[in-house]
Amino acid sequence: MIDLHCHILWDMDDGADSMEKTIALCRGAVKNGIRIIAATPHLTDVELIDDFLYTRNQRISELNTYLKAEKMPLKVCGGAEVYLNNHIFEAENLNEITINRSKYLLCEYSLQPFEPERALVFAEEILEQGLIPLIAHPERYPTFQRYPAIAQELRDMGAHMQVNADSLAGYLGEEIQEFAKSLLLDGTAELIATDAHDPQYRNNAILRLQEQFPPEITKDLIYWATWIAPQYILRNAEIPARPNGI
Repeated sequence: MIDLHCHILWDMDDGADSMEKTIALCRGAVKNGIRIIAATPHLTDVELIDDFLYTRNQRISELNTYLKAEKMPLKVCGGAEVYLNNHIFEAENLNEITINRSKYLLCEYSLQPFEPERALVFAEEILEQGLIPLIAHPERYPTFQRYPAIAQELRDMGAHMQVNADSLAGYLGEEIQEFAKSLLLDGTAELIATDAHDPQYRNNAILRLQEQFPPEITKDLIYWATWIAPQYILRNAEIPARPNGI
């Protein structure tokens, strides 16, 4: 599997707060069949991209060196989870924080209610900068829950979407689980990721979580959303339409 949303780097955000926890998440990833992780620390202030990149790249280099020395079958590439607010209109060098230097930018909206039109305006700005918004966990936003058509409008604009495995497993409640399921089944969302933060409380045990997915989320769909579709992003290619029957 490929995990394109993970807060695995230590001391960068509310994710792993020590190298030991980072290594524990790496071991959990390997145990669960994850072979590539995009490290996506939160970036809430786009004016601090240079400082963010310096720390992130240093951490990734150190971590990959460790993984290679320990012969762990796991690679970590760069990314960021970028909080979308009005500062995005002044942002420069967003291409430096995309997933694996592709055109795909992992984006996060507010978890507080907001005017739905703002979701479209922010995404349009990302697109005008020549990038593709990859919307993190749309099922968690109250605004999307209240106005589900917003997700489809964003998809029609050219954005892609990633749902969280713990949402599909029902850890955040039945309403969020049902919304995540519907987004995947109707093709609005194309990817599943762990959004792991901690080896104990918000880990990447995705095989265990899969056991609690709704039965409509088939093995073929999981394979598409955790392996096939993410490969296109890592290769900076357009994700094709999902084959019939998945």
